[in-house]
Amino acid sequence: MRLVSFNISIKKDNTPEVIDLLNNLAPDFIALQESMMPHEKTVFQRFRSGRDILNYFSKSLPYSFFAPIYIAKCVTSNGMCVENFGGKAEQGTQMLSKYKICSAKNKFYYNNYKTEYDATHFKEKDWARSILSAIINLPNDKKLKIINVHGIWNATRMGDERTIAQSEFIISELLKDKIPTIVVGDFNLLPESPSIKIIENHVTNLSVQYKLRTTRPEKDMVVDYIFVTDDIRVKDFKVIKTDISDHFPLVLDFEIGIQR
Repeated sequence: MRLVSFNISIKKDNTPEVIDLLNNLAPDFIALQESMMPHEKTVFQRFRSGRDILNYFSKSLPYSFFAPIYIAKCVTSNGMCVENFGGKAEQGTQMLSKYKICSAKNKFYYNNYKTEYDATHFKEKDWARSILSAIINLPNDKKLKIINVHGIWNATRMGDERTIAQSEFIISELLKDKIPTIVVGDFNLLPESPSIKIIENHVTNLSVQYKLRTTRPEKDMVVDYIFVTDDIRVKDFKVIKTDISDHFPLVLDFEIGIQR
């Protein structure tokens, strides 16, 4: 089986290129960060990525779940609209699956769902953050949990007390069900950060194990990760270098081992 994790970037008008890349990779599971879901017909094409991707893969990946963190018509700063969406749209994490998603939740750990996107104090406070946690029914009565994360933004990428709490929240969700689990996403954290080290106490960090040098096309840094429990058998793991987003996609080929 193949999983692709990708921050597709709200900053770029790139949905056709993202769809083409994902289609060529032929995944069984797609986990996206910064996906946009339109709620009005007037929403600009650039901010319809989640709906367009969902429609394109409706036959090959018929099961999906979207976990929004806000809905807004535009990004505001100091009371001014600085990025117009053209209509109401949500941003969040998204999952598409070849196999049936038997349960999925949007679980907030930092602030709550927002009905605006006020970026006035974004660098100091961020806005809202949640995880998408899904359990998937696989053939032969096996199950798989995938946790999709778009982590708290912090300037140094070394984290703070908020990202420590974020890691603890992820671990609590990870340990809740004794089934094979994959944690993916853009954590906005460097490998040496204490918050990433906390997660490594419980699962294998493939981005570190495979010695990725960067997951950003414009910056030399690793901030995107795939973590796996011991019952995930890794067949291959790689980063795809592309400039269609401000992050590289991560690709995991795996099998399920003995259920815990």
